[in-house]
Amino acid sequence: MEIVLSIICIVLLVVVIYLLYTTQMKLHEKMVQTEANSSSLDRQYNSIITMLNDASTSLGRSDTKINQMINDMHDINVIMTNTKKRGTFGEYQLYHILSLYCGDNSHIFESQYHLSNGKIGDAALHLPGNTKVLIIDSKFPMENYLKIVDNPKDVSYHNEFKKNVKKHIDDISNKYISEETLEEAVMFIPSEAIYLYLCDECADLYDYAHNKKVLMTSPSTLMGVIFTLINITKDFNRSENIKEIEQRIIKLKEDTNRLDERYDRVMKNLGTLEKSLKDLAISKDKISKTINQAYDGAIEEE
Repeated sequence: MEIVLSIICIVLLVVVIYLLYTTQMKLHEKMVQTEANSSSLDRQYNSIITMLNDASTSLGRSDTKINQMINDMHDINVIMTNTKKRGTFGEYQLYHILSLYCGDNSHIFESQYHLSNGKIGDAALHLPGNTKVLIIDSKFPMENYLKIVDNPKDVSYHNEFKKNVKKHIDDISNKYISEETLEEAVMFIPSEAIYLYLCDECADLYDYAHNKKVLMTSPSTLMGVIFTLINITKDFNRSENIKEIEQRIIKLKEDTNRLDERYDRVMKNLGTLEKSLKDLAISKDKISKTINQAYDGAIEEE
């Protein structure tokens, strides 16, 4: 009986030890899983923090750009509300367009062009084959247009603006059309918005300007004038130098023929050289074979 009880106790002890062991293993697995989950959460947390930092940096850059744009708009507003600075802004934009598409080319345009009547044009375009120039004026009267923008329902500003533009057309016609210029002059309007406003609301001014031989242009239409002038200049230069161009083409054709002849000679020489190299290789192989046979003492009869 005691033996049976001992066996039962031992069995129970083993069962208890087994249960304790399995429980410990399960706890260990859960701890490992918990640590893994914790590491994953840490990585996700760090990733979110990084994303937030990047977003904050990006927003900071955007905020800086927005502030810069606000400052730029403020600077432009200061320019536009000052008559003298508006004229300077128009000149700057005109020179920027001319320099961008014409380069520093005095054969196409000159800035601050002095006329014999004492007037100074903001820029002068040179036409090929013509000693006369086309004057461009960039001092456009914007003051009342800005008032129209601020008070679009006030008709008086519209009427004053039309008077200003009409007077400006007269001034350009009187100042910049003379014996040393073409029969037309250019009014540069340094704003597409103002140009479109004139087209829509002051169309009669275009007829008036046309009668006064004044061409009204915006930045985009002035580019068209410049491109046309550049192409005309190129065509004129070609026609003026057509004989020289023909002679150079003939000379180039002769050089091409000479190049073809020399190429053919070189290719022929390469063919001869290739044959000589093959013959040389055959002789080399024969000599090497004879030497090797003699060295090995195995002379073969030819």
